[in-house]
Amino acid sequence: MKYNISKETTIFLLLILFVNVNYGQTRIKAMMYNILNYSDSEVSQNKTPFLSTILNEVNPDLLMVCEVVDEIGSDYLFENAIIPFNEDFEKAPFEENQSGNYSLQQMVYFNTKKLILEDTRVITADTRDINQYTFKINTENSDTNPIILQVFVTHLKASTGYNNRQRRLNSIQSFVSFTNNIENDSHVLFAGDFNFYTSNEEGYQHLIDDRNPIVMLDPIDRPAPNFPDDNVDYYENYNSTYFWNNSTFADIHSQSTRTSNNGFIDDSGSTGGLDDRFDFIMMSKNFNTSSNFYYVEDSYRVIGNNGNCYNSFISNENCSGVFSQTLRNALIEFSDHLPVVMEIETLENTLQTTLVDEINFVGSNVTEGYLEIRSKESIDNFKIYTITGQLVKVKFIKNTSDNSISIDVKHISKGIYYLIHQKLKKPLKFIKI
Repeated sequence: MKYNISKETTIFLLLILFVNVNYGQTRIKAMMYNILNYSDSEVSQNKTPFLSTILNEVNPDLLMVCEVVDEIGSDYLFENAIIPFNEDFEKAPFEENQSGNYSLQQMVYFNTKKLILEDTRVITADTRDINQYTFKINTENSDTNPIILQVFVTHLKASTGYNNRQRRLNSIQSFVSFTNNIENDSHVLFAGDFNFYTSNEEGYQHLIDDRNPIVMLDPIDRPAPNFPDDNVDYYENYNSTYFWNNSTFADIHSQSTRTSNNGFIDDSGSTGGLDDRFDFIMMSKNFNTSSNFYYVEDSYRVIGNNGNCYNSFISNENCSGVFSQTLRNALIEFSDHLPVVMEIETLENTLQTTLVDEINFVGSNVTEGYLEIRSKESIDNFKIYTITGQLVKVKFIKNTSDNSISIDVKHISKGIYYLIHQKLKKPLKFIKI
């Protein structure tokens, strides 16, 4: 007997397969963000809702930040932006800066469903500390077959000039020297506001030297052209060709989001428009060679940068693209930097969660505005896919006491869609009219 299967049914089955396949692996999104002099001040508190918008859009599992002024500020950020975003998050211990005379600190916040913090350490360096965080991936086999992730976060010396370049190099040397103390096959992320103006800088070159105890890579491998061997000092005789500050690198610039500070809640940020690549997540080489814990190809992004905003402000309507106007408005309000993200993945499954099948639409699954859903168990987010498998939206859910959920779909096009979550046994179909 011959059966005719419609295209829609075929795609629906593929979506189910997609969901089930993803149970056998764990993906972690790491995000680095300079959060601009964040404290418990009224200015920082007033700009915090913009961070909530950013987190809900980006949905990181590991949030690494710099420019935290004090522990009170770190706690306020955690309680008023991170926990409302995801109540499974925890914060690392706060450490006062032990290097130089600078008050700005680094911090890390993480999803406990995926990451277990095992240890922390402060490495003193030029200007500011390098903070080390040792994580174990929270897999089903974490006790018998642990997967360890070493995370380092810092904020290198800013500004041009020979002395500032040397101070950045000094800090990188401190990091490289410390990596002698960890296993040479360790999986390492090294993130921060590095303030490198070009890959020709001594600090950048020392960081990626393949003779280092742990070889580090730039995930996107976008170096500026090498300085010509012509005895010209290109730092003194500046030529933008050899620096990241030119339109060729417009899609990877992360600073500055602003051309002016007028009208912003926090008016302490740098200006000049988007023209520098200062923010980085570097990774150990084994993320490109390991078959069990690896970098997700093409996952490195500068959040909010649509590649068309060179020397402009990030909320400029002419800078439209993949990243929405709402997100770019939040980014320019919150900081003078853009966050960078990358994803890493292991074939190991996270600690098993109970699958949910008792989820029902309240009323119809046909709507022009909101979907109303009720679940007997807590659901933290849904992804919305078209019938062709295109991701349309990620919606973070904050359940009410009776686990009722309302999802706004007013702004998506008419058509057939599926709601997907890793706990669900099968996708939920709805129709937007």
